[in-house]
Amino acid sequence: MNTKSQLVVVALALAGAVYVKGIFAQEAAKPAAAEEAAAAVAAPAAEAPAAQAEAPKEISGADQWKLYWEQGGNTMYFIALLSILGIGCALERFFNLRKSKVVPEGFTSEVIELWKAGKIEEVAELCRRSNSMLSRVVETMIQHKGSNDYQEVKMFAEDKVGRELRLENRKAAMLSTAATLSPLLGLFGTVVGLLGAFGTVAAMGEMGDASVLADDIGKALVTTVAGLAVSMPCLFVFGLIKNRLNLYAVLLEEEVADLVNQLFVRK
Repeated sequence: MNTKSQLVVVALALAGAVYVKGIFAQEAAKPAAAEEAAAAVAAPAAEAPAAQAEAPKEISGADQWKLYWEQGGNTMYFIALLSILGIGCALERFFNLRKSKVVPEGFTSEVIELWKAGKIEEVAELCRRSNSMLSRVVETMIQHKGSNDYQEVKMFAEDKVGRELRLENRKAAMLSTAATLSPLLGLFGTVVGLLGAFGTVAAMGEMGDASVLADDIGKALVTTVAGLAVSMPCLFVFGLIKNRLNLYAVLLEEEVADLVNQLFVRK
């Protein structure tokens, strides 16, 4: 693990420690607040003057989302970070994982024509201009152009194809990570909310009012919904990208096999 990775891990560990510490500090302060709420509920209604209940104000959509965010607590920041990383990874994959970046149309026939004419330098220049996965495999073939062993060239070409495909697979790993971690973070927020709710009930005893549990229950529900809302699209997009990469892998293998047969098999 390099120095940059170690710093990232330490920063995440410190952030997690501060977050957990803040959660337990909040939970420790809840019994006192719960006792005050219980005392207010238990006070005789005759002590307070009768007042006409005001009509509830309408809440706009933006205020409602803000309320949900506040109810979710600090867990929502981590879920939002995962959603941003997932969106960025999806955009990068859809932009870069295209057929022109893997097996450009007409590239194989042009390489075969130039190679058989003995224009190896032009083939190399064509590969540099293309900058595709297939062009990098052809560059590997150029390095072994003097070999008379068909199986050896085929082995080096297939090894290059495998490395290129593994590299493309790694670039989609963040989507898988976001799809896996976001529901776990939602579950973590749920457990924290339920822990706060049980703490409030324990502090209030039988004098409790269900309304004072709304904040804790809201946190439990909001984080779960937010985690699933991030996880499901990430998982769907990850499946689309995997299917596209598998299709391009088959096309790439077919093109490479055709090139090896045309250029290195003596006829």
